[in-house]
Amino acid sequence: MPQNDGAPRTRRPNVSPRLVAGVLLVALALWFVLINNRSVRIHFWIPWAEAPMWFVLGATFLAGAATTWLLQLRKK
Repeated sequence: MPQNDGAPRTRRPNVSPRLVAGVLLVALALWFVLINNRSVRIHFWIPWAEAPMWFVLGATFLAGAATTWLLQLRKK
């Protein structure tokens, strides 16, 4: 039987590699978005639009995250 010296037990938090990878990818994407701050011209099939690059990259990242989330809901 293990002895307890009265000190509180320390447990390692249950952090999955998937969570670590996700947080790392979000941090890298956020850094990439923030350093690209020029204005760009975007061609949407017919019309053109001008927007800050950070907005375009952020919207693209959010659209990809939403697509991933929706596809995972479909599998369940």
